[in-house]
Amino acid sequence: MDACCTLVNTLTTEQSDRARVSASLHHLGIEHYTGIHVLVAAGVHGSAFALYRPQLEAYVRGAWYHLCAEEVEIERFLKGNEPPKYGRLVADLEKHGAYDGGSLSSMKSNVWANLNDFTHGGAIQVKARNSGDEIAQNFKPEHVAGLLTSAATTALLCGVGIAAVCSQDALAVRLRDAYRACYQEAA
Repeated sequence: MDACCTLVNTLTTEQSDRARVSASLHHLGIEHYTGIHVLVAAGVHGSAFALYRPQLEAYVRGAWYHLCAEEVEIERFLKGNEPPKYGRLVADLEKHGAYDGGSLSSMKSNVWANLNDFTHGGAIQVKARNSGDEIAQNFKPEHVAGLLTSAATTALLCGVGIAAVCSQDALAVRLRDAYRACYQEAA
């Protein structure tokens, strides 16, 4: 987390709306990653899980605004209009060739309902608070570890997205190397 934040903070982008929107959304995704870590460290697991969907959405939106959005869509967004729905963003990114083999749409179909449950107080959040006759947070350590790994991977993608917007290929390599160092040491 520290390596990612250190490497992307204070980068400058071109002054186009496309670059600023995309980089800002990717930066938000990294900030959500930091929030997930802080919440997990404080034992507030339900809220940490709820924050993963917004992190993922920030990444996908950032990639879409960088690679797919028409100028008019960027202008509308900056005037306060909602971006297209997540499904369209994913489809456009896959059509653009940013993701081979339908990996984003496959991930969406596999986990989106669960992410909605976590974010909007669905059955998963309720079940994670019931243990016998007691109402208490009861997230399994392996699920929390999975969240942290997923959030770290998404933060890496956000960092690489910022590197792409800033045309900083060397930064993308440093981010990947920092990620590998953390996760190879943990393995």
